[in-house]
Amino acid sequence: MGRTVSSFGCIVIVVVILAGSVGCASAPRKGSSLIYDSESFRAELRRRVPELSDRMLKMPFEISAKTQALAKKRVLAAPRGPARVRALVDFLSNPKPRGLGLQYDWATSSIAERTLELGRGDCVALATVMIGLGRGLGWPIYFAEARSRRPETHEFAEITVLSDHMVVIIVARTVRMVVDFLGLVDDGYDIRPIDDLTAYAHLINNVAGHQVIRGDGRTTPETWSAALDGFRLATRIQPELGRAWNNLGIAYTRLGRFDEARAAYHRAVELDTAFGSPERNLTIMETRAAGATTLTERKLPR
Repeated sequence: MGRTVSSFGCIVIVVVILAGSVGCASAPRKGSSLIYDSESFRAELRRRVPELSDRMLKMPFEISAKTQALAKKRVLAAPRGPARVRALVDFLSNPKPRGLGLQYDWATSSIAERTLELGRGDCVALATVMIGLGRGLGWPIYFAEARSRRPETHEFAEITVLSDHMVVIIVARTVRMVVDFLGLVDDGYDIRPIDDLTAYAHLINNVAGHQVIRGDGRTTPETWSAALDGFRLATRIQPELGRAWNNLGIAYTRLGRFDEARAAYHRAVELDTAFGSPERNLTIMETRAAGATTLTERKLPR
């Protein structure tokens, strides 16, 4: 049986900073609405998903005043400029009580508040903490996608995962830096700032994705049904997130809902053709729907 290709998560991590210019990252355009305040975030999210619960309307990077105050104390003790960015990164990873003691865990995506409770998270989760603390300091700090031209893949029982990567960028008059939680960003990556709602859609997509690769990676219809709800929500929060549409197509396929899967794959192809996974997944689905388990079997003489 052909393996479907899913897209979520980042897998390996160390915390590093690339100082100096942002390199291949493009600075946010003047007047661009990449940053939302709490009220506008909730209003726009409610507009896109009217039935969303109050719990889900909360900005993912909200952090308690106590933690914000501790971060401010540590960061402002450092000299202005890049040293303060390094101080904030150190604050994330240093053991308590000097820092938050956060550790990388590729299988855990959460909002900032939950990430702090768990003490761990993937690159998206760590980025939400970094963004929340940076915004509390008044920094011009943004979520950004970092896409490799040669993506890393990871094999599980039923699917192959293409790992996306999220970084944080600070673009100010005296500081232009990329905070890379994987330590991988180089000239082989394209870095693009994204708005807060797109980052939230990435988080929802990751949470749903982890449901289907947890444990030994073997799934049930119930697993895919739960994941489908998350992938569908991600596409509603950010209708142009091609990776979520691809994953939605996989979930529909595993549940035998081929017409809906076909539509999701076609939307993914329109939005995200970088790695060809939606086309491959669509071909696999059409083969299965025709009653063959592999392309080779379909071509066998009768």
